[in-house]
Amino acid sequence: CTKLNLQPLPMPADNSPTIPTNTSSYGHWTDSLSSINSLTTLITKNNTVKYCLDILNQIGAHNQVELRWIAAHSGLWGNERADELAKHGTTSTTTIARPIPQAYINKLINDKVHKLNTDIVNKDCPRHTKLILGRNHTKIINNLNRSFINNRKDYRTATQLITGHCGLNKHLYNMNKTTTKECPLCGHHEETVNHFLGQCPDLAQTRGQYFNDFYLSANDIFDNIHITTIINYVNCNKTRRLMDPEDLDNTGVT
Repeated sequence: CTKLNLQPLPMPADNSPTIPTNTSSYGHWTDSLSSINSLTTLITKNNTVKYCLDILNQIGAHNQVELRWIAAHSGLWGNERADELAKHGTTSTTTIARPIPQAYINKLINDKVHKLNTDIVNKDCPRHTKLILGRNHTKIINNLNRSFINNRKDYRTATQLITGHCGLNKHLYNMNKTTTKECPLCGHHEETVNHFLGQCPDLAQTRGQYFNDFYLSANDIFDNIHITTIINYVNCNKTRRLMDPEDLDNTGVT
């Protein structure tokens, strides 16, 4: 218990509270011991504490002010019972079955899916896909899902680039749908995804416009350039290159 017979201090002119001037006693009870300690300290930089001290000093100019600390919930049966049960719950070894929160279930599912995807990429992922995605596979896939969730055509194009199953000559030759693996633009190298995206000299100028570089690896492109820019580059050069296999004939090559 702290009794204060305080001397008045200057108060701000604006928003000044009404201060009783008749002589009497005022008491305030609180369960916050730290608040009382803050008010009784000799030095403070806290504006709230300073303001409270100003009010108390104004009241204390003509009155006796009493600040009293009491233990929280002291003497109240319901609160005492709640404290008792809470303490029992922290020490009891008895477990009570309760439904698992849906948010926790969703987190477990997402964590499991993420782990499975990571394991697949690290162990069973095709070599081409692993080279394309590199270590940032989660970021690339998330960008793909967010950017093309409502655009099936571009989503399919991005998937073809990542898997290598596309209408480029290297894949079509492996599927016995063409007689050459060479790039029809430059005629010097196999037409792979890596060649089409980052190495073909005939596409260097266009590559510079979209990627700000003339020669890159496919992994560097996917690592440093957003998937939407990559697809825009592909669509710009899609008159012949990277056509959907379904567009080449009626056999539905995939």
